[in-house]
Amino acid sequence: MKKIAIITITNSGLNFGNRLQNYALQERLKQLGVKVETIFAAKGVKNSLLLSKIRRFMKQILKASGRRKCFNQFNKQYINMCDTIRYEKINDSVFADKYDGFVAGSDQVWNPNFHFNSDFEFAAFAPKEKRFSYAASIGVANIPEAKKEKFIQLLKDMNMISVREEDGVRLVEELSGRKAFLNIDPTMLLKSEDYAKLEKKPEGIDVPEHYVLKYYLGNVLPAYDKDIEEVGKKLGLPVEYLSESEGTKYYNIGPSEFLYMFRHADYVCTDSFHGSVFSILFHKRFTVYVRKDNDVPMNSRIDTLLGTTGLQDRLYGSQPLDKMLEDITYEPIDKLLDEKRKEADAYFEEMSARW
Repeated sequence: MKKIAIITITNSGLNFGNRLQNYALQERLKQLGVKVETIFAAKGVKNSLLLSKIRRFMKQILKASGRRKCFNQFNKQYINMCDTIRYEKINDSVFADKYDGFVAGSDQVWNPNFHFNSDFEFAAFAPKEKRFSYAASIGVANIPEAKKEKFIQLLKDMNMISVREEDGVRLVEELSGRKAFLNIDPTMLLKSEDYAKLEKKPEGIDVPEHYVLKYYLGNVLPAYDKDIEEVGKKLGLPVEYLSESEGTKYYNIGPSEFLYMFRHADYVCTDSFHGSVFSILFHKRFTVYVRKDNDVPMNSRIDTLLGTTGLQDRLYGSQPLDKMLEDITYEPIDKLLDEKRKEADAYFEEMSARW
C-alpha cells in the first residue's frame, strides 16, 4: 500500500476549520486505497533538533489549556499523524523517502504573508514527481514582489497543482505558466451527514436550544455588531458569540463542538471562510462580513465560494435585512456541490495515477 503525506498548517494556533479540512482531505485520500498521514510541524530552535524537541515539550506543558486539550483529543481520535515531527528548517529532508507522494493543502498553506510559509509547504524537499496540491489556498490576490521569484520556481516544480480560489488559478498561470485546477475546499468534499459522527455538544456550557451564532476571526466593526444584534432581535433569539479570545464562553471547545454549534444554530453571522462553508453544508441562513487582517482583504476565498454557489447576496449589505432572514433554497446548491465533488474526484484519480 502506498503512503501519502498531507502538508497543511498544523502549527499556527487552534483553528477549527483547519483541523476539519485536514480531516476531510485525509478521508477523501483514503478512498484511493492509500495510507494517509499528516506531517505535524513545530517551530525549530537554533538549528538544533534537541532544543526544538525541548521547546515543544515545554510548550505542551505550559499551554495545556482546555481548548488545546480538545484539539489534541480531536487530532488523536480523527487525524492520522506522522510519527516524526517536522521541526522548521531542521529535519525537512527526512520525509522525502518516507512517502510515495505529498499533497499540500488546503487552508492558506501558500499564503506568502504567513511567517511559516517556506519551501516545505510546496514539498520542495521531495523529488518533483512526488509534489502535489489539493485546493491549496494562497489567500491573497497578489504575491509580494520580494517573494515572486521563489513562488515561480516552486510552482514550476510541482507535479500537479490544485487551488481553491480563482485568484489562485490566475496567480499560478501568471507566475509559472502552469495550469491550476480550481477545486472545492476539502471540507466540502464531505456532506452534512459525514460530519454527524464528529459533532459533540459542548460540555459544562449552557447552550440555548435556539440561537444566532456569531463566529468571528477578525475585528467586529460597530456596524457589523449592530446588524448582528438586529438579527437577534428580529428572530427573538440570543446571540451566542463563538470567539477565538481566551476566557470567552466558547473558547475551551474543539472542532467537534464547533460542528455542533453550527449545525444547531438558527442563523449564522460570520467573517470566516469555513464558517461560511459549514453554514452552507448545514443549510443555514447566514450573513458574511468582510474581514481584513492588517488592512489586507481576506475575502478572496469567500468570494470564490459565494460566487460558485450563487450566494453572493449573503454578503453584508447586499440586500435588506428582512430578505437576509428569508429561507435559502439549498436544493440547486446541493446539486452543484455534487458536481464539484465529481470534478475533485477526477483530479484525485489523475493525481493517484502519477504516484
